[in-house]
Amino acid sequence: MVDMFAPYCPTCRRRMLLGTRRIVTADLQEGSHFRVLLRCFCDTVVHHDNPVPSVADPPTTRVA
Repeated sequence: MVDMFAPYCPTCRRRMLLGTRRIVTADLQEGSHFRVLLRCFCDTVVHHDNPVPSVADPPTTRVA
Protein backbone atom coordinates (compact mmCIF):
# COMPACT_ATOMS: atom_id res chain seq x y z
CA MET A 1 0.00 0.00 0.00
CA VAL A 2 1.19 3.51 -0.73
CA ASP A 3 1.31 6.39 1.74
CA MET A 4 0.10 9.16 -0.58
CA PHE A 5 -2.17 9.51 -3.60
CA ALA A 6 -2.38 12.33 -6.16
CA PRO A 7 -5.76 12.04 -7.91
CA TYR A 8 -7.33 14.77 -10.02
CA CYS A 9 -10.21 16.49 -8.20
CA PRO A 10 -12.84 17.81 -10.61
CA THR A 11 -14.11 20.30 -8.02
CA CYS A 12 -10.68 21.79 -7.25
CA ARG A 13 -9.71 21.34 -10.94
CA ARG A 14 -6.21 20.08 -10.11
CA ARG A 15 -4.32 17.11 -8.72
CA MET A 16 -4.47 16.90 -4.95
CA LEU A 17 -1.93 15.18 -2.69
CA LEU A 18 -4.00 13.05 -0.29
CA GLY A 19 -2.74 10.78 2.47
CA THR A 20 -4.15 7.54 3.82
CA ARG A 21 -6.25 9.41 6.39
CA ARG A 22 -8.38 10.65 3.47
CA ILE A 23 -9.46 7.08 2.50
CA VAL A 24 -13.25 6.60 2.47
CA THR A 25 -13.32 2.99 1.21
CA ALA A 26 -10.74 0.51 -0.01
CA ASP A 27 -11.07 -2.79 -1.90
CA LEU A 28 -7.67 -4.44 -1.62
CA GLN A 29 -8.34 -7.97 -2.92
CA GLU A 30 -5.22 -9.83 -3.95
CA GLY A 31 -4.85 -10.76 -7.59
CA SER A 32 -6.85 -7.80 -8.88
CA HIS A 33 -6.46 -4.07 -9.10
CA PHE A 34 -7.05 -2.36 -5.83
CA ARG A 35 -9.69 0.36 -5.64
CA VAL A 36 -9.45 3.21 -3.17
CA LEU A 37 -11.86 6.12 -2.82
CA LEU A 38 -10.54 9.26 -1.14
CA ARG A 39 -12.21 12.40 0.17
CA CYS A 40 -10.56 15.56 -1.09
CA PHE A 41 -10.21 18.59 1.19
CA CYS A 42 -13.22 20.10 -0.62
CA ASP A 43 -15.32 17.00 0.39
CA THR A 44 -15.46 15.54 -3.15
CA VAL A 45 -14.92 11.76 -3.22
CA VAL A 46 -12.47 10.70 -5.96
CA HIS A 47 -10.94 7.44 -7.20
CA HIS A 48 -7.29 7.05 -6.19
CA ASP A 49 -6.04 7.25 -9.79
CA ASN A 50 -8.55 9.70 -11.24
CA PRO A 51 -6.75 11.10 -14.31
CA VAL A 52 -6.44 14.72 -15.34
CA PRO A 53 -9.00 15.31 -18.14
CA SER A 54 -7.65 15.92 -21.61
CA VAL A 55 -8.03 19.24 -23.37
CA ALA A 56 -10.62 17.57 -25.65
CA ASP A 57 -12.84 16.95 -22.57
CA PRO A 58 -13.52 20.44 -21.16
CA PRO A 59 -15.10 20.60 -17.70
CA THR A 60 -18.87 20.85 -17.66
CA THR A 61 -20.42 24.05 -16.39
CA ARG A 62 -23.73 24.42 -14.64
CA VAL A 63 -26.38 26.56 -16.24
CA ALA A 64 -28.88 28.17 -13.89
